[in-house]
Amino acid sequence: MSEEQQNSQPQSQRAKTLRIAVLMMPGQVPLDLVGPLQVLQCAGRLSIDVQVRYIGPKAAMQWLGPLTLSGIDPLPEQLSPQHLLLVPGQYRNSLEPLAQQECISWLKANARYADTLMTVCSGALLLADAGLLEGQRCTTHHTLIEQLQAKAPTAKVQSDCIFIEDDRYLTSAGISTGIDTILYWLTRVCGHSLALAVAREMVLYLRRSGQEPQLGAWLEGRNHVDERLHRTQDAICAAPSQKWPIEALAAHAAMSERHFRRRFKNLTGMLVGEYILGLRLQRAKTLMTETTWTLARIAEASGFGDERQLRRIWARQEKMPPSVWRRASSQKLLD
Repeated sequence: MSEEQQNSQPQSQRAKTLRIAVLMMPGQVPLDLVGPLQVLQCAGRLSIDVQVRYIGPKAAMQWLGPLTLSGIDPLPEQLSPQHLLLVPGQYRNSLEPLAQQECISWLKANARYADTLMTVCSGALLLADAGLLEGQRCTTHHTLIEQLQAKAPTAKVQSDCIFIEDDRYLTSAGISTGIDTILYWLTRVCGHSLALAVAREMVLYLRRSGQEPQLGAWLEGRNHVDERLHRTQDAICAAPSQKWPIEALAAHAAMSERHFRRRFKNLTGMLVGEYILGLRLQRAKTLMTETTWTLARIAEASGFGDERQLRRIWARQEKMPPSVWRRASSQKLLD
């Protein structure tokens, strides 16, 4: 492993333990569960400790044809603190009313013990039944949008996105989008480098469509479903320090330059140049917290060319000068 590859692994990843609870319900959609769990298992093999606890109203349940899932722990009277509570979706013709009501009551009492509640597909309906999505932005499978709005009248239900995060709630459109959603969450809690490594290991696009300003530029502007723009954004994210002339980007997206500029702005909310600068600045911040490189070397590696240009762009975005920001960020990692 090269020096740069070693330095690209944050200290916080190497020591991190993730506590995850999965709510196991009759009628569960298999990929809603297996997709996110495969991502977490891969992350565990690569660098972190992942502790998954399976809980539900029944100790065993029919799952996929003749297969049965067993070893499910009873719903605890009080859930121990978890980083994530995952609620997979259920086939609507396989619900068991008594189990549903038990889980709804349990969620009302225990949802507060999870840092994040993530639903896949119809899992959002269960949170709505528990009264947890009122006033929240949320989404679900496109065939269930009206049901979700009816169950949570004050929720801001969105049908034009793969997933959405609001406060502690992370809801997704369903089935395969659970993989995109858990990659997004993994980036938020463990950093871009680990999520990228998982995506490569699983032969996935690193494409997450939520918007969360604290996450930095890697995840901004991805809340759309235009395959050509995602493909182009993936290329930029893979090499933000590279020169990206507009004609090359437009060709990559198979669009005219004029159409590419307009569509990029409409779907991402920013100009192409702003997007690239944001990625380069995020890359510089990552190198500042994860390496001992000089600012000049970081400027070159992140695509700014020289330290003066990096400082100029930095001053537009940050109140603290780079040296102060670097010390503060390093202290947060130690804490």
